[in-house]
Formats: sequence, C-alpha cells, structure tokens
Amino acid sequence: MGKKYSQAKLSKGKSHTKTILIAGIIIAIVGGIAAYLTMYDQEGTVTNNKDLLVGPWMDIHGVGVFLSGTDDSLYLATHNGLFKKNADSGWTRVGSETTDFMGFTISQTREGVMYSSGHPPAMNGNLGFRKSTDGGITWQTISYVTDPPVDFHAMTASPADENIIYGSPGGGTSLYVTNDGGRTWNTASIPDRIISLAAHPLDKNTVFAGTVSGLFSSSDQGKNWNSVDVVNGAVLGVGFIDGNTVYAFASPQQGNGYIVKSTDGGSTWIKTQGQIPQAEALFNFAPGRSGDVYAIGMQKAPLGGIAASVYKSGDGGQSWTLEGTNNKSMV
Repeated sequence: MGKKYSQAKLSKGKSHTKTILIAGIIIAIVGGIAAYLTMYDQEGTVTNNKDLLVGPWMDIHGVGVFLSGTDDSLYLATHNGLFKKNADSGWTRVGSETTDFMGFTISQTREGVMYSSGHPPAMNGNLGFRKSTDGGITWQTISYVTDPPVDFHAMTASPADENIIYGSPGGGTSLYVTNDGGRTWNTASIPDRIISLAAHPLDKNTVFAGTVSGLFSSSDQGKNWNSVDVVNGAVLGVGFIDGNTVYAFASPQQGNGYIVKSTDGGSTWIKTQGQIPQAEALFNFAPGRSGDVYAIGMQKAPLGGIAASVYKSGDGGQSWTLEGTNNKSMV
C-alpha cells in the first residue's frame, strides 16, 4: 500500500494516460459493434460445437456465476441484453429485455439475485439501480439514485453484506454507496476516475477501485483511499476470487496490458503465467465454482476487428479457455 488519499486528485500529469485510455475504449466499442454486425449470422443458429461459443451480443459489461445452488449457468451482461450459457445449447437470451446492462453484479450468496444499471437500447433515459430475484428474467427498479436516473458503468455488491453496494456512473467522476440494498445512496470520495470496482468478500467495509492512474483500496467504504502498487498506468478491471485472491488487468503507460494476480489480498502482485492473447482490455474478473476465474474484455480478432469475449481459468491464471465470443473467427 502507498500514499493515502482523502479526495479526488486529478493531476495534469495523468492527462496523457487518460487520453490514450479513453480513445482505446472508444475504438474497442466501435470495433466490437462492427464485429457483431459482420461475424455473427443469426441468433440461435448452432451448426457445430464451436458455434456453441458464439453469442449474439455487442460489448460485454459484466460476468457472473451463482456460487451455490442448482443454477450453475455462466451469465453475461451485454450491450444488448443478458445472456447465459448452457452446456448443451450454448448461449441463450435471459428474459425479453434488450437493455444495455452497463453495470452488473451477481450475488455470491443468494441464488437468483442480480443487480444491474444501464439504459434502454435506444438510450432513452437511464434505468437507475435495479434488482432481479429470478436470475435476470424480470427486474425491479429499487431507486433512481440521482435525478435524472443514474447509469452505473462500474458496480459491485459486498459478499460480506449485500446491503452494501457501490456504483460509479460513466466517466468515473463520482462514486455512490448504499447500506440498505439500494434504497438510499450516499456519495463517497474517489481516488481518480473510476473504471472498475470490486468489494472485498470478507470485509464489508473494504472496496478496490481500478482507475485511470492505477489501483486503489478503501477500508471505510470509500471515504479514504490508499494506492496499491500494481502498475504505472491504468487498471481497467479488478475482481476478488476469494478473500485472499485478486485479479486485475494492468494497462501501463507504455506497452501492452497484462493480467496481474495477488494471493495476499492485494499487498503484493505478480504477472500471471497465462495471458489472454491480443487482449486490448479486460474490464471484469469474477469467481466461478471450484476456484474457477472468469474474465471479460475486448481483444483483436484473427480476421480483423475487435472481439468481445469471455474466458475461464481453472488453474489460477496459468491458462485461459474461451467460453464465449461475438466473433466467429475466434473459434
């Protein structure tokens, strides 16, 4: 841990990093949409086992698995709806919504419970904070958070106390926290512009934030922040797998991004042995059953363009297996 922050500090020295980061994300989104339009034939078309990997989404914003219970499906929150993967039928849409699920987190303690934020497909207003208790089939608006309603792009619920939820709108210039399951919200401070959030699985007051200038942690629900020594650059994605294991995607000021891992709760970090080829950005890491790890993001596709894909590691990040993509050239 390093320097302590009590409020947002947006120094001029970070402007170059921010410009590169924002431009890269915009290019990735545009490329992902192009890949979706040109590489996917028709929703529901399955002709061989490889086609089970291909899904009809644009960008992926969230990933999750229920850690207990009978539903062991892999869920993806995307630009055009919520999808889940079944072993025998591949990717199918959940419910009837084609909502852009910008913010998404899945309960680690209660089967069927999910939280989301975003906007309708036509971007006709934001949806505020919503909850599902039936695995994403239907959604209830819990609160709008702000007026007009908020559109969280980063969101995380504390597994230690799921009444505690954090959300940051697009742009990452603010942070909100609730202690009553989303009915009322308070503003917290930010260490810098937020890209991703991850609540500690065991400590209800601790949360990590990936920002345009690195990784930060707070032990008091976002009132104060400590810098975490991971990379001289941005941290695009971060996620706890258990109380000690954390993954992040480091994007240095110079060079390509890479996956890092901590096995001591974030005190020390190493670059993982396994890396996802041509990964431009990984925005989220989530735990699976039996110690599995899921990662979502954008990567360069073999035939050009950008693919929006999800990967799984069952060996602690030594190797990664493709679980789903919107670009057929990936399989």
